[in-house]
Amino acid sequence: MYKDVLQKVTKREELTEQEIFALIAAIRQDEVSDIQIAGFQVALLMKGASLREMACIAKAMRDNCIPLKPAVKAELMDTCGTGGGLSTFNISTATALVAAAAGIPVAKHGSRSIASLSGSADVLEALGINIHLTPAQAEKMIETIGIAFLYAPLFHPVMGKVLPPEQDLGIKTIFYTIIGPLINPAFAPRHLLGVYQPELLDTVSYVARELGYTRAMFVHGLDGLDEISLMGATRINELKNGEITTYEIRPEQFGLARCTLADIRTGTPDENAETISGVFAGAVTGPRRDAIALNSAGALLVGEKADSLAAGLQLADELIASGAARRKLEELREMSNSFPAAAGES
Repeated sequence: MYKDVLQKVTKREELTEQEIFALIAAIRQDEVSDIQIAGFQVALLMKGASLREMACIAKAMRDNCIPLKPAVKAELMDTCGTGGGLSTFNISTATALVAAAAGIPVAKHGSRSIASLSGSADVLEALGINIHLTPAQAEKMIETIGIAFLYAPLFHPVMGKVLPPEQDLGIKTIFYTIIGPLINPAFAPRHLLGVYQPELLDTVSYVARELGYTRAMFVHGLDGLDEISLMGATRINELKNGEITTYEIRPEQFGLARCTLADIRTGTPDENAETISGVFAGAVTGPRRDAIALNSAGALLVGEKADSLAAGLQLADELIASGAARRKLEELREMSNSFPAAAGES
């Protein structure tokens, strides 16, 4: 099977859905070696995956994840982005907490950093959160406090097999840039998703719609951020009712001052944790608070807690100022550490 697939890809022929599903299943079952995985990744990168192939790969990856299905009435949301842009502190992680504080059920998907100093898993650990949850524990957290962190390596056995060859090769394939953020194991149909290259906006939007996303914003700061940018213009693809609308926004439209990268640059996980805690406690203001509030406005719009970005920004300000976001962080810390440690976990 593998040799047939590789032969087609090297001939620049499009793979069928059946071939893609068979290959992903074979990878999960350890029927494909690391060398073969690397060969497939390079060949597909050189050929260029079609939109249909990317959608099929994402569907196959979701089909091979360890799923969870919390019993909540509202649709789940994620704020996981592609990473790879200019390195800021963990804005999307803070945004997830503000969204949860507004009553949106959040399944925050993420991992450790590959390209920057601090990924979502890194900063959450620095905030004292236990990221090593079982599916049942994560479900209970979402049902009880409205948020859980889903540490990607625990839920995606296939991703754990395709990322090491990619890292060894020193290349970014679609598994990293497109597939990873879209395969939330709780199948969250709402998403505020930052992408690090403008040409990825339409691609990610297409694949997400094929996966059944119901409401989402795919955002790219034209200065190179994979967030809604406080530095300048942001291009947005908004998915609603099966239609995708493209537009641009600028921070001054919402009464916010532009900043520089130095104002919101990433630090270590401990430094970023201090920033997030400081914003939620009211001790950190200025660009870092504004960046969280602006991105939270997008999440609140996607989660239908606001009917415009301006209204979302006002609500985000209230959730931070009132202490609601800080209390949600405390709930996440407390409940995540309330479970017995898994065997072999220290």
